[in-house]
Amino acid sequence: MKTLLLSAILALAASTTVAQSDTAGDIPRVDVPGRALTIEVPARPRYMMADDFKQFAGEYDLSNGDTLALRRAGGLMYARIGKQDEHRIVATGRNSFVALDRQLKVRIDHHDDGTVGGELVMVVPAHKLADGSMTEERIASIAFPGQ
Repeated sequence: MKTLLLSAILALAASTTVAQSDTAGDIPRVDVPGRALTIEVPARPRYMMADDFKQFAGEYDLSNGDTLALRRAGGLMYARIGKQDEHRIVATGRNSFVALDRQLKVRIDHHDDGTVGGELVMVVPAHKLADGSMTEERIASIAFPGQ
């Protein structure tokens, strides 16, 4: 009788283990969306004094090997990526800017140790590939080196 009871318990335990392993393969897939890259011009840009902008004016190396240059001319601020056309920018925060043509936005972080970090989000235009096909215009994020 003890042998029969022990056999029944072992059979029940084995079937429970098999059932659990079968359901482990049925774990539902959950998609976690990444951060959506957008470039929006605020309805009310932040005013930035010329003295406040001085710390951001200049050239920055980007992780893709290109450069980002920021400059001020009179009361207007401009950004240029590499040898592309300049974009007029407005401040959106104490260290962030967006182009009025919605082609780029940038955040520049000055660290206490003298290094600079940040992120550039820009529109990458459509272009023709070697096989003759065209890529679509897309928005890409480029970090400053060391990010």
